[in-house]
Amino acid sequence: MLQSNHKAKGAAKMYLQILKKDLKRKRAMNVILLVFIILASMFMSSGVSNIITVTTALDRYFEMADVPDYFAMNQNKSSGKDIRRTLENASAINEFRIEELVRMSQSNITRVGEPLNASDLGQTLVLQSGRDMGINYFLDDGSILKSVPKGTIYATRFTEKNMGLKVGDRIIVEVEGVSREFTFAGGFKDAVLGSELTGVKRFIINGEDFDEYMSNETIKTMYNGKTLYIHTADIDRTKSQIADISDGFTFEGSMDILNQAYIFDMIITGLILIMSLILIIISFVILRFTIAFTLSEEFREIGVMKAIGIRSIKIRGLYLIKYSAISVVGAGIGLILSYPFGKMLMELSTGSIIIDSSSNAFVNIGCAVLVAAVILLFCLGCTGRVSKMSPIDAVRNGQTGERFRKKSIMSLGKSRLGTTAFLAANDIVSSPKRYAVIILTFFLCTSLLIILSNATASLKSGKLLKYFGMADCHVVTNVGDEAMKFMTEDGHEKVKKYLEDMEQTLAENGMPAKCMTEYFMYPMIKHGEYESKTALLQGTGTTTDMYEYSEGTPPQNSGEIAITTILAKKLKAAVGDTVTVSYPTGERSEYIITALYQAMVNQGTSVRVHNDCDINYLSAVGSPGTQIKFTDAPDDKEVLRRIEKIKELYPKFSNVKTAGENVSDTTGVGDAIDAVKKMSAVLTVILAALITVLMERSFIAKEQAEIALTKAIGMRNAKIYGQHTLRFFISAAAAVLIAEFLGMPLTKLCFDPIFGSMGLEMGVEYVQNPVEIYAVFPVIVLAATAASAFFTSLYTNKIKSSDTANIE
Repeated sequence: MLQSNHKAKGAAKMYLQILKKDLKRKRAMNVILLVFIILASMFMSSGVSNIITVTTALDRYFEMADVPDYFAMNQNKSSGKDIRRTLENASAINEFRIEELVRMSQSNITRVGEPLNASDLGQTLVLQSGRDMGINYFLDDGSILKSVPKGTIYATRFTEKNMGLKVGDRIIVEVEGVSREFTFAGGFKDAVLGSELTGVKRFIINGEDFDEYMSNETIKTMYNGKTLYIHTADIDRTKSQIADISDGFTFEGSMDILNQAYIFDMIITGLILIMSLILIIISFVILRFTIAFTLSEEFREIGVMKAIGIRSIKIRGLYLIKYSAISVVGAGIGLILSYPFGKMLMELSTGSIIIDSSSNAFVNIGCAVLVAAVILLFCLGCTGRVSKMSPIDAVRNGQTGERFRKKSIMSLGKSRLGTTAFLAANDIVSSPKRYAVIILTFFLCTSLLIILSNATASLKSGKLLKYFGMADCHVVTNVGDEAMKFMTEDGHEKVKKYLEDMEQTLAENGMPAKCMTEYFMYPMIKHGEYESKTALLQGTGTTTDMYEYSEGTPPQNSGEIAITTILAKKLKAAVGDTVTVSYPTGERSEYIITALYQAMVNQGTSVRVHNDCDINYLSAVGSPGTQIKFTDAPDDKEVLRRIEKIKELYPKFSNVKTAGENVSDTTGVGDAIDAVKKMSAVLTVILAALITVLMERSFIAKEQAEIALTKAIGMRNAKIYGQHTLRFFISAAAAVLIAEFLGMPLTKLCFDPIFGSMGLEMGVEYVQNPVEIYAVFPVIVLAATAASAFFTSLYTNKIKSSDTANIE
């Protein structure tokens, strides 16, 4: 018994000594393996946590904000008493809340002592009381806005950012002669109207301050409105019971509409999800290769241990212990790093929603444990080869001395390549699986960069303007103080006069241009038994052939109309059918559908009437801005110069922007995607360097005899460095070329479904940044790869020509 215990202790001591020597002798390889285990654990833990957070983010946010089942915003068409009575009498309604509001434009707000540089082009602003808040509004620290002190004002977070407001700023809000000064107290997140696509942004003030505005009869009559929040189990029944007040609704929706309204905001979290998945895949691919490759190089040690009588199962146990120790340490460090890394990723979100990942701590721990378990499974599978090895492998360097096929399809005698290039290319074609791992990982990293670049360029391009119901132009600006004055019975004529005057002013200042604008309203459209609330657009200064259609011909007269393909499906209508449009003013008109088109306006449900159609602009609710198309074809620099000139001519305009800047403001995510892209570029460089170092260090260990032979026949170190660097460069170049070739199809694969859910079922015209895709990204990937391969290849200096032994 004592002898048995003594043997067990001796065996354990021997194993411990073997492990210590192995860790010291192969320090570089073990450190690199540890780094990738750390990365795998970090990416896996933060990635899965972020995936769970992302997929539940909106639902959680809506739940925390107490978003109702149905909501609507109206103009002052009905008295508050009638609205309240109607809601109280609706049996389908479980609960309702009402917020009073005053409609404004950007020109109603000024900052004391300096100009207010607003970029919320085309947004409708509303002022409301903090006395009766229908949902929960969240401050920057995540707390709920409970009350607003007198003399202070809060703004929707995007409005705060785009107007350049800072806490403590003194601003003046003036509407129809009622002017009050407020101290800006900060921004808040608004679940119902917080998305850029809703086009409505709130300012909240104290109830007593709000009453001072409402005491003005003009404001109460012309600018007053209400936001209704309705909790119900049957939305259709609710709509039918409140139909007598719905004509005055300028905006309405349900939870489904909100999910679509936040689609651009979710692009960022979706990209974070994709990035996390790619990082997880890369980490496990590299780990699988590293463990398999490292164990394949242990032929000498395994052969010696078998020669002294150690059984295969004990040898496998020895390696399992080694990798268990490394994986536990790596997984633990990765777990610790996953928390700040995951938080950093989520902070790249646009910030319009609250993303709560605090409950995912156990998810991170579980993923770290899973990484360690998967590594051991990899090791268990790879150590299966141990039973096939024999003591003779220690003598033959793992070679059997037999080969029944050509090692490579390349022949030095027939090749026109130089020695270095031939050897590099021959290495790749001789071991395709080995270099396929490198190509795959670099392809994934580069593809992500290209997808992000295409998305950023597209979401900042004026070419997307047509998908927002606007004609092509150079510049977009707001209409200043005239915005509300156009929403009258003869508003259409006033708009025409306004545009004609602007064209004349611009021409007199050396800027010949065509000025245009769009006004929209929310009527009810009906075809047979089917009906839908829709956005109706009418262009002034445009012609109907300036827009893009997917089917039919543009409306030619006031009795014709074009509708979106999504609306056509809802109404079961087609080109040639007649529809009835009921305006909020009570007027009705019949139109013939002559064309179908696609647009993201109102989540894809909108119609366009002819420019000559006689519409009472009392129904109008706003305009995305005045468009200016210069007729003398100026270049981009000249357009920017003219923008500055327009600002001087029209100082009341709160903003004047290029078409691309307008698209970027409307989607609100271009800058955020750009931030994700930059971070991805940094990660790509780091991963490229780490992967190259790991692979090259592994290859040098395996190819020691071959390197020694090339030195023995007189090859200089410089050529060896070149061979080792060039083969990685070729692999990375192949990955980059494949990624560039597949870049646009992958972009469409990722983003077409997103745009499709917004009404663009046929996709969009994507824009590329050639400098980034064909110059910047290839350079950073290839440079990182080449530099890492070269500096790692210097390790071959330690190999001498005398190391040639036991070569097949």
